[in-house]
Amino acid sequence: MSDKQIEYSVFCIENVAEQLGKTGSEVFNMLNESGLLHSYLIPSYEALHTQSKQYIVNEIVSVLKERNLVA
Repeated sequence: MSDKQIEYSVFCIENVAEQLGKTGSEVFNMLNESGLLHSYLIPSYEALHTQSKQYIVNEIVSVLKERNLVA
């Protein structure tokens, strides 16, 4: 994983946490334990890193909802 992918992952985790009213640790654990960190978040770097913050957060929250990980 490149430094840019790590920065992107942290950015995503912290902003999704803020959107959901959770801590960064809670969102990291949710993504990691569900496998989404390595199967979705990191692979989505190329497609999403140029999008707006709100777009990225909405996409990740949508995936979490589809997987019934958040309400």
